[in-house]
Amino acid sequence: MQDNIKQKTLLRQLTSYIRQKVELQVILTATVAELRSFLGIDRVKIYQFNLDGSGQVIAESVDHNRLPSVLGLHFPGDEIPPQYRELYLKVRVRSIVNVDRKQIGQSPLYDSETGEMIPEEFRYRPVDPCHLEYLTAMGVKSSLVLPILHDDQLWGLLASHHSEPRSIAESEVEVVQMVVDQLSVAIAQSVLLSQVPQTASQEATIKHIVTLLHSLSTVEFQSALAQIVGAFGGSGGRLCMRNEGFNLQDGNAKSFLDSLDSSNYLKVYAYGKQPVMPELAKYQLMEQYSIWQEHYKYGNCDVWAISDIYQIHELRFLQVAFTSSKVRSILMIPLIYRQQLLGYLSIFRDEAQTEPLWAGEFDFDERQLYPRQSFNAWRESTKTQAREWTIEEIELATEVGKQFAFAIHEHELNQHVHKQTGNLQRIKQQQEVLIRLVTKMRRSMQFPTPDFDNSIESSPSLFEE
Repeated sequence: MQDNIKQKTLLRQLTSYIRQKVELQVILTATVAELRSFLGIDRVKIYQFNLDGSGQVIAESVDHNRLPSVLGLHFPGDEIPPQYRELYLKVRVRSIVNVDRKQIGQSPLYDSETGEMIPEEFRYRPVDPCHLEYLTAMGVKSSLVLPILHDDQLWGLLASHHSEPRSIAESEVEVVQMVVDQLSVAIAQSVLLSQVPQTASQEATIKHIVTLLHSLSTVEFQSALAQIVGAFGGSGGRLCMRNEGFNLQDGNAKSFLDSLDSSNYLKVYAYGKQPVMPELAKYQLMEQYSIWQEHYKYGNCDVWAISDIYQIHELRFLQVAFTSSKVRSILMIPLIYRQQLLGYLSIFRDEAQTEPLWAGEFDFDERQLYPRQSFNAWRESTKTQAREWTIEEIELATEVGKQFAFAIHEHELNQHVHKQTGNLQRIKQQQEVLIRLVTKMRRSMQFPTPDFDNSIESSPSLFEE
């Protein structure tokens, strides 16, 4: 009865947090504390995965006298083998490890073939020696691990550790499972709530850019470029379009693709860090290289989100151009209006400088000796890393591209009308000058007309002579 009261209190408290829309971190911190108290165990932690497979302990409740804290520490992706990740994701397997007995018990929540829930008992087998060595080095004698899912993806793990051998009843596992299910709800709610201010921020960004591109007397391409680079947290950016001053050849306007043959035909607005092409490079503008045309030639008009330029062999010309900078990622946005490419908008972003803390870095507790050894090489390899472009950023870039494309179309149309008006004005002026010239010439060529009658009377007659 006492256990049932604790169980109801635990779930009621967690549900209350969710209903009150408390921040996710507050919910996670409160959950591990309440769950550790309920289980009477030495440590409960929540581990969240990163996109690259690594992870970090983001919430923890621990008895410091019995186990060291791992809060905030990072773990490399190979700490959890792929086969375990697959089990966590597909069947939501729960695992119990008893170090003294050298056994691991596993119980899938769903059938791998039908996807239906199966209330199956734990099946035990010998645990992998490396797993035993890892837990022993951390001072753990028994553990319980359950996966946390969000949006059909493995979001993280809830793990409980105890420094002494401890039997974990299946009824306790079911309580922890209910807690994990509630955490999935809290995570989903947190994601939705976080999208509201993000959406508002994106709308404000679009509104400001629209003002710069459409609502002013002159199109502020340079200011709009600076605005969009800042909105993406970029370190630089470029806007490449036709140069109206050189877009005529044999009396015909050149398209943007045709203008790529010569930098004289192109107009580039630049902001922040820029690529520095070698003197011997084939082209001095990055937009002139064929990789962009090859990427978009089959009607693919999507934003090209390049997380790491050094991982794409075809971008070797840019790798050289950005060597002196920390630029690592590029967002390439084709500016297309009515199926016609009008230019490129590119945003550059620097690599992330990271030096994550790993278990044992600042704590010389001998129970962390094994993690300290396994994390040295990983820590060195992640001092700098590329930053992935998010789905929200790509969606924003798509909308921004539409606004820039329309603005360029309007700008070129206005330039054409202005040029035509100027031509008509010059023709009119030339005609007026010609009329004045002809009139003046006619006047200068007019001679006095003689008065023949008076001339005859006044002149002597030939007959008289």
